[in-house]
Amino acid sequence: MRLSWKIFFITTPVFILVLTAFGLWMIQDSFSSSLDREVERCMLENQMFQNSYELTLHSLSEEQKEQASVKQIAESFSQRRDETSGNVRICSEDGETLYQDNGLRVESSIAGELDEEKNAGYEIVRQGDETFIVVLAKSSSGVLIETTKNITDIFENRSGMYSRYQTGVLLLSVLVGGLILLVLFLVMRNMQKLSRATRRFAMGRYDTRVKIRSADEIGRLADDFNWMANTMNTQMEQLQNEVRRQEEFTAAFAHELKTPLTSIIGYADTIRQMELSQEETDMCADYIFRQGKRLQSLSHKLLELTLADRQDILFREIRPKELLREVERTVLPSLTEKQIRLQTDAQEGWIYGDRDLLISLFTNLIDNARKASEPGSRIRVSGLLLPEGYSIAVEDEGRGIPPEELSRITEAFYMVDKSRARKEGGAGLGLALCQKIVELHHAGWQMESEPGAGLKVTVLFSAPEPEGRGRRRSRTAGRAGGRKGRAGAKTQ
Repeated sequence: MRLSWKIFFITTPVFILVLTAFGLWMIQDSFSSSLDREVERCMLENQMFQNSYELTLHSLSEEQKEQASVKQIAESFSQRRDETSGNVRICSEDGETLYQDNGLRVESSIAGELDEEKNAGYEIVRQGDETFIVVLAKSSSGVLIETTKNITDIFENRSGMYSRYQTGVLLLSVLVGGLILLVLFLVMRNMQKLSRATRRFAMGRYDTRVKIRSADEIGRLADDFNWMANTMNTQMEQLQNEVRRQEEFTAAFAHELKTPLTSIIGYADTIRQMELSQEETDMCADYIFRQGKRLQSLSHKLLELTLADRQDILFREIRPKELLREVERTVLPSLTEKQIRLQTDAQEGWIYGDRDLLISLFTNLIDNARKASEPGSRIRVSGLLLPEGYSIAVEDEGRGIPPEELSRITEAFYMVDKSRARKEGGAGLGLALCQKIVELHHAGWQMESEPGAGLKVTVLFSAPEPEGRGRRRSRTAGRAGGRKGRAGAKTQ
């Protein structure tokens, strides 16, 4: 059963029961009040008749008392009674009727309940289709005075009120039930929107959103759904991008292996099966050697990239000038071979990190600049002490990178110019490794480039925390405790 019908079948009967109980209580209370007023009025009339009878009796002399009967005494003052008053009957103690103003006779059991302590009482008697109040009192003269009043109209009025109230409750229940259904329809319409949106979202339509403008709980639920959808959509896009990168990584890796392996197998088979001259043999061996070196370089880069954040890292104080001199000695042979000048200029200071990883970082940045540069050009490396830390920039005069390519150049195996990169011995892993090293040092970096104007990569190491200096941190501890690249001024 739907929630709307559950709410309807719960609220409507409860409303009818409460309304019925309240109405019955009101009608019964009104009836009881009317009945009590009639009883009080009838008791008062009986008392007034009794007082009039006794006063008249006491005003007669003994001789007049002997000559006058009860009927004569009662008639002497009963004619002055209100026409709306009840019927009166005077009886002796043994039940004989001594006076009665009309022929109405209503039987009651009050006489048997009267005694010396209780000399008056009343009873409501149903006789035929009519209802009466019978009041019986014992006077001081010994006679019983009975007052009878017809109160059928009070009971009929109560029955009429019951009937009218039942009709009113029925009509009101239909009206209220319709209003409840209307409200539930309006509320559940928004719930149905949420339900349909949830099903569409579960079926893979992650752009599904709910448009419900309401300040109630359902409106807030819709806002929460949209927030969840936006969050999950972002996460799904991230997962899809990650899957795409993994697929591209696998395809690129397979392609990078295929080309040199095909060449190595082909030239090796040529040497094995054919009679070659010494010059031809040397040429094949040289090609096999160069392709083997390329595979070796590729495997080393992959190993460095995989193990970069899994090894224990020693963070210590490093002078940028000494670090750059060591990097210069490493890259100088390859730069000289291509006739590229390297210019380094670093201010005094210090940075805080792992020496081997930082050498690998700047060696890869300079090597990447070498591959993009033409013979006779210059690569400039500059270190600058800043208030917020220490920055080292590597700038070349090469081809540059289009702005739309900058966001992807750190992806593994991604190369802007694939043919030229392979010719230079690149595999597209250098900048991916550099990004990993920068992240491990909690540093920041920025790339600025325009086509034909070269590329400038700036790495910024943040200012140091004194208590963090000289500590060895494992990969797990570094992540939990905040392994950071630090920089600061160092006096000479």
